[in-house]
Amino acid sequence: MAQSAISKLSVDHLMDAPLQQLIDELGITYKDAPITDEAFSGYAWVDKSGVVLAMPTGRSELEHECMARYLIGQAFRVDGLPELPDMFAVVDVTAPSRDFQKQLNQADEALRQVRAGGAA
Repeated sequence: MAQSAISKLSVDHLMDAPLQQLIDELGITYKDAPITDEAFSGYAWVDKSGVVLAMPTGRSELEHECMARYLIGQAFRVDGLPELPDMFAVVDVTAPSRDFQKQLNQADEALRQVRAGGAA
């Protein structure tokens, strides 16, 4: 799929195309996730080399299909992507929460004080 087509990935195509076709079209690297916890449904990792989709093995076809498509939609920032049911939580580690940022700033300040010879 050409770059311009990737940037315009629609919800309809995301939900209707065969999953393997989506993976091939979008250049996604697919692998089995090493995490087997029942509460874990998979992850998509995006970096400058592309998108990696990792899904746990041994799940129902319905869970596998739904979560894979949702994670692909998140990775490609598809507009109009439906929300997951409340029982699922998706964490975007590229967009830390304000609390996380506040904790990170406090840790940085404490480290600066220690390096300057002060107490943390």
